[in-house]
Amino acid sequence: MTRRAAPKDLAERVLAGPVIWIGLVLLTAFALGPFVWMFLTSLKDRQELYATPLQYLPVHPTFENYVDAWTSPVTPFSRFFLNSLWVCSVTMVATTVVSVLAGYAIARFRFAGRDALLLIFLATQMFPSVLLIAPLLTQWRTLGLIDTYQALIYSNFSFTVPFTVWMMVGYFSSIPRDLEESAMIDGCNHFGALCRIVLPLAAPGIAATAIFAFVVSWSELLFAISFTTETSMRTLSAGLLYMVGQYEVQWGQLSAGVILSTVPVAVLFSFLQRHLTHGLTAGAVKG
Repeated sequence: MTRRAAPKDLAERVLAGPVIWIGLVLLTAFALGPFVWMFLTSLKDRQELYATPLQYLPVHPTFENYVDAWTSPVTPFSRFFLNSLWVCSVTMVATTVVSVLAGYAIARFRFAGRDALLLIFLATQMFPSVLLIAPLLTQWRTLGLIDTYQALIYSNFSFTVPFTVWMMVGYFSSIPRDLEESAMIDGCNHFGALCRIVLPLAAPGIAATAIFAFVVSWSELLFAISFTTETSMRTLSAGLLYMVGQYEVQWGQLSAGVILSTVPVAVLFSFLQRHLTHGLTAGAVKG
């Protein structure tokens, strides 16, 4: 005798697939909608941008907005891009090195104040970065670091390190100690065991740390507009503000600049997305 499926089970089998796929399509469209609109806007000339009625698709696509944004002497987009690339790369490398060493030390050694130090790292994430503007501005001005790369790098570094150290502590804690003990029995010290055994296993967590530091620094705006006054020292996020004038917004160049600014992050995510997901989830296992 064939068992008939219950109405509830049948409804779940029929609706689960289509409902899930429709939901995913809607969420994807919602997330990509602004980027698609900016891309279409960046391909329009001035006449099409201000046409009435509104033209959703460019009739005569052009890349003039990209050329103007990149080569404009008033808003030197290429300079902003290189500034951001330098600041974010240095911040990423420094954050990764410090987070790996500090995370390993906290995860593997027991010392007075260890738990309090972890709580302090966690507590720093509860406060917005705007609270740091006044003390950091006073400090950088006293040290003569206004309008320098150092001010931006140090500021981003102070904001990214607490979270990445916490994440690396959790990731190193998930790696068995027996592997390091076996290496030390064979003659390695702690640093040798870290370099030869632990770091290869912690590659996903290190990749997640590097991506997090780069993305946070790349999209940072508050420090960039607070610690720089010269146009040549502005990063990309702050430089895009120059395209918003008092009487007019350069929508074409602004859209082109935004699209270009997403390219490095998109490329980084496309190559390291798997490591980022694995590193974040593994780092949340233990603390």
